Amino acid sequence: MPAHNKLKIFVMLLTLVTYTVTIVMNAAAGSGAFTGVFHTTVGNISFHHDTDLTPASWTFFIWNLIFVWQYAWLGYALSGLCRRNEFGWVYIWPDVLPLSFYLMWMLNNALNIGWLFLWDSLYFSPALILLGLLTVTNYMALFVSHRALYLHTAWLRKKSKVDLWLVRILVQNGIAVYATWTTIATLLNFTVVLIYDGFISNKAATIISLCIFFFELIVWFYLENIVFDKYVRYNLTVYPVAILALSGILQKNSISSSPDASVIITAVLLAVTCVVLCSRLGLILWRHNKEKLKEPVAPTEAL
Repeated sequence: MPAHNKLKIFVMLLTLVTYTVTIVMNAAAGSGAFTGVFHTTVGNISFHHDTDLTPASWTFFIWNLIFVWQYAWLGYALSGLCRRNEFGWVYIWPDVLPLSFYLMWMLNNALNIGWLFLWDSLYFSPALILLGLLTVTNYMALFVSHRALYLHTAWLRKKSKVDLWLVRILVQNGIAVYATWTTIATLLNFTVVLIYDGFISNKAATIISLCIFFFELIVWFYLENIVFDKYVRYNLTVYPVAILALSGILQKNSISSSPDASVIITAVLLAVTCVVLCSRLGLILWRHNKEKLKEPVAPTEAL
């Protein structure tokens, strides 16, 4: 029987534990269940520090999807402890989720919990820093995952297409949902800082954040289609999350007031995002059917 990697098993199990703790803390911060740990709920603070960038309350149910999706890929990753292939245990080879991936994810969990306490204490500027770092760790986890999967794509295509697509769907698209939403949450936190710490008007702060969001979407569209296509071709969840958030922002503001500059910009940005999504889907289908990805080198050669 092939030998196990005890260190990696420990890190994988620790990742599950830290993520479970993160879920419990988020549930407590959202419901007020832990009296004495948190002063109030995350939603209550958002309500009393409202902005025109804050989406309608129904959009925040996406957190349920995010939390479940992350558990799904964790379950898939742990299944490798019980499965073998011709080279040994699946969690060891192909090493599509290396140790650095799990370490980055645990750092993400720690930042998540830290943000809850800072937000609860109304330390909006420090909370913004932690939320920004949290978002960066999402990007880094995606980077590690995409690079590792690319190195093993040729082997997986021949030996285990199911694993290839499970990594793409569960791990990469799951974390992409989380990364996109935390990017939006970072902009929302930034807007709160501008209004309540920087004393900038609600409208001006919202317009600034919407312009930043538009810039980020355009940059990402360029990067994923021109620079990183061979890595991120099958990431499909970024724009639907953006559309959800923008729809929530538009609904909330169009109901509560007559259209103004921020509402118009939101509507235009929503329309642009829908067009970008359709363009992205068209490009993926065209490239999938008409082109073959360049075969990556074997992992041993890459090292």
